Amino acid sequence: MTTFNFQFQRLLELKENEKSIAQSQMAHAIRQQETGKRHQEAIHSKIQDAERLKKEKQQGGVHISELRSLVNYIQQLQEQLVSYNRELDRLDHDVSTKQHQLNRKAQEEKTWEHMKQQKKALFEEQRKAEEQNFFDELASTRFYRSSRAGSGE
Repeated sequence: MTTFNFQFQRLLELKENEKSIAQSQMAHAIRQQETGKRHQEAIHSKIQDAERLKKEKQQGGVHISELRSLVNYIQQLQEQLVSYNRELDRLDHDVSTKQHQLNRKAQEEKTWEHMKQQKKALFEEQRKAEEQNFFDELASTRFYRSSRAGSGE
């Protein structure tokens, strides 16, 4: 009895491996995106804290050089926020690209897996038909022998 052997098994395994790689790349891109969002939120929080401090110092009366220093610090934070926003846009695009690649790889793998299942089902049908033919032939032979033995008596 022969066993099922999918002629494109190596290709299917390659597609499974490519999908696995795409999944890990997607996970990495998402982690980078989350890290970028946390940095963005931290900068935003620093800006809010600095703005609040500036307001308190303005109300309480403060030396102008200290106020300028605080304003400069806020401007630096705002520049960092703009930079992180650009980086976050890039990371969002990267995640989107990786998602598209993963979808494509998953579809390719699914296509080859579906072909394998179809070929296996066809193989099983053929094997069952061969078995049935064998048993039919065996039954015919037995019937023929028993009818010859019965008529020979």
